[in-house]
Amino acid sequence: MKKIYFDYAATTPTRKEVLEAMMPYFQEKFGNPSSLHFFGQEALKALDESREKIKNILGADFLREIIFTSSATESNNLAIKGLIFYYYFLKKIKPHLITSSIEHPSVLEVVADLVDLGLAEVTYLRPEKDSLIDPQKIKENIKENTILVSLHYVNSELGTIQKISAISKLIQEINESRKEKIYFHSDAAQAGFEDINVKNLGVDLMTLSSHKIYGPKGIALLYVKEGTPLLRIISGSQQEYSLRAGTEAVPLIVGLAKALELIFQEKDKIQNYLKEIRDYFLKKIKELPEKILINTPLENSSLKFLNLYFPTKTSQELMLYLDSQGIAVSAGTACQSRANEPSYVVYDIYGKERSEKSLRFSFGWETKKEEVDYLFECLTKFL
Repeated sequence: MKKIYFDYAATTPTRKEVLEAMMPYFQEKFGNPSSLHFFGQEALKALDESREKIKNILGADFLREIIFTSSATESNNLAIKGLIFYYYFLKKIKPHLITSSIEHPSVLEVVADLVDLGLAEVTYLRPEKDSLIDPQKIKENIKENTILVSLHYVNSELGTIQKISAISKLIQEINESRKEKIYFHSDAAQAGFEDINVKNLGVDLMTLSSHKIYGPKGIALLYVKEGTPLLRIISGSQQEYSLRAGTEAVPLIVGLAKALELIFQEKDKIQNYLKEIRDYFLKKIKELPEKILINTPLENSSLKFLNLYFPTKTSQELMLYLDSQGIAVSAGTACQSRANEPSYVVYDIYGKERSEKSLRFSFGWETKKEEVDYLFECLTKFL
């Protein structure tokens, strides 16, 4: 049986060049970067060089603005809880934050926990029909105790690209007349192929993930703009500028840096290829025996995404059938898929019935037109 993967938004394989860069730090250069002897200093050098490489790619000002974590989920926790804890426990302010109803669970669940514990207030913004968050609604919901806006860059189910730069400019304008600054965090875990320069985006905090961009699992980062007050959520020694205790995973950090370097160098080539694949996919949709509707806003979305509505089949029926044919797809974000629930993002924008009959297809540079052809052969037989 053929095995075909259309779920690159869930995870990607580790690239060969990335694996090769990592391997020496598992055995030959295995030292703890906190150790003072040669082995430790060798590992520390790799850590510093990786941080420097990432700092330059992101356009950050200081090495200490790059904080390594175990996952995008941990990065989101550190960004949101770290800021809320600072204001609640040290400044004795019960802070208010603004986010959207279509964030990744690693944002939504963090916020829900903080509210349940009585540590914060929250306003959830609903997306417009184009699945974008209206910046004006942010302005309308600002309170005296608002200290954080957290919005994703690329939506993990539809692929919509939020207007991060425009939102950051709005927040900066609001901050000019405020005593307490409003900080801006963006979960950019799905945005490795887009512009991730922090100055262009205007963010104070930004989450990036390794395994979405052909790097290893188990490593991610949080960009923390100089002067952003965070309390750490993992206590211990002084690693990661005292923001994240624990021995650094040097091989994984080297892998993340290499993956980002390759993406940065090849971004235009990757984008062109993804556009070619997605355009071909869209052409094939028109050949199906029944009308399929497109949930993804094509004019403003990541080229690796297509979320589709199938009027006559449920998501579960489609996934089970395609899996039996050796084709891997998903109904939504991988973190929610085991719950066997319809996409809450599609639900919020298009309603219940549509959410129960939609699938997310996502592409990588391994995706071939022949694989798209096989997918549509299978769909033609099933629909």
